[in-house]
Formats: sequence, C-alpha cells, structure tokens
Amino acid sequence: MFKLRYLPQYILAFLLLLLIFFILWTWYLGTASVTFERLIGERPSAQIEDLSLRRYKKSPISPHLFTIGTHNPEAVIEKLQHTCGMEEIPFERLSGELEKIDPEMVEVIEKSPWIYQSVHYNLKRPKEGRLCVLFRDKSHLYLFVNGNLEELKW
Repeated sequence: MFKLRYLPQYILAFLLLLLIFFILWTWYLGTASVTFERLIGERPSAQIEDLSLRRYKKSPISPHLFTIGTHNPEAVIEKLQHTCGMEEIPFERLSGELEKIDPEMVEVIEKSPWIYQSVHYNLKRPKEGRLCVLFRDKSHLYLFVNGNLEELKW
C-alpha cells in the first residue's frame, strides 16, 4: 500500500502544495480591500463599489493610493473623515511629503474641489497617527495613506 521508495516524491508533492498555498495567501494579503482594512482599521463600507490600490515602491513611508468608485460619495467622505480624523484644508496646508512621493498626484489634488487631510499624524511613528489625504477628480475619490508598519529611523 504505502511504499517507502515513493516517500521523497510524497514529500516533494507536499512541499509544492505548501508553496502554492503561501503564494495564494500572500496574493490575498496584497489585495486592495485587505490592505484598506489593515491601514484604515475598518472594512470598506458598503457604499464603496470599486476599490483599487496603487503602491509606491521607493519611499520610506510606504505610501498607498486607493482609488474609490462610489455612487454615494458624501457617505464615503463622512465615514472616512470620521475614521481617519480628517478635516477640510486649503491646498497650501497640504503635507509637503506628498510632492516628494508623486508630483502628478499633487497636481490632481490641486484641481480637487476639496481636500481632507488628517489633523494629527506622525510619519515616523504611524501608530501615533497615519497621514490620510482624501481628494477627488471628476469620476473617483482618492485616499492617500502612509503605510509604513515599522517605525522609521530618520
């Protein structure tokens, strides 16, 4: 029934299945809704119909830009404003760190009819507060969040 000479093949098959499991698990952890829940602390609300994610690779604060599609932007804005502790600000008070990360995003923010930014944030210690910036263009809402999970040693 169980032949000892096939044991290396069984071990190899098991390790291959384990590898496939871990690949699928890491893909799942990188999806937009899971990342949103991890960074914001809440699941995406029911008003969010479409959620996509853009990660910026070369930055010490590990920024993330969520593109949010919704038919009820007021409810999404109100929920995110409460969750992230944001207030409406003029463009001049926007964090200078954003220009270093993505100048194209800053151009879109400048044209946005309104800008919400976190009142309290600490880029070096995100546990004390994350930088959240909410803005929009003609079709979507955008939420910028710093995603560093470790404290920075600047």
